[in-house]
Amino acid sequence: MNKEIHTNIENAENLLQSINTNDAVEFSEWTKDKVNLRYNGKSPYFPIYNNFIYWCNLGINVGSEQNKLRPVIIIKTSKNSPICTIVPLTSKRLNDSLWYHIDLEEIDSTALVEQLRVISKLRIVNPFRKKGQLITISQKDWNRINSQLESLYRLRPLKDSII
Repeated sequence: MNKEIHTNIENAENLLQSINTNDAVEFSEWTKDKVNLRYNGKSPYFPIYNNFIYWCNLGINVGSEQNKLRPVIIIKTSKNSPICTIVPLTSKRLNDSLWYHIDLEEIDSTALVEQLRVISKLRIVNPFRKKGQLITISQKDWNRINSQLESLYRLRPLKDSII
């Protein structure tokens, strides 16, 4: 097994040396962080509630997936579950008028509904607080996000699926 690990690391190193240095360093740092999260990570010491906002380490991802440490809305979780479903947020409101981006009322942020994903709770770093209080979303934001989730992710009849 050690030989297989060594070979995999060597192959990854060869690929990383052929790309932009900053990207390669960032990716290798995230790989190290991910190993620590997975094998040394501890469950968060604070409760994680649906509809509240938390800081989350999304890491270095592929393509246009959301990366890095950013706020997220917990869409669905349960007390004993090791996972949760999240919608990433921007650090500043986008005001871009895209129908699947919801500019939030309570904080200067936009919900990126198209980036819905399931993550390990080990990625949740801290609650998002304002003046010491946990931050949730308004009823209006909740309704708008739910509407977009339904529009984006519900299954449609087969005749509507063929392009």
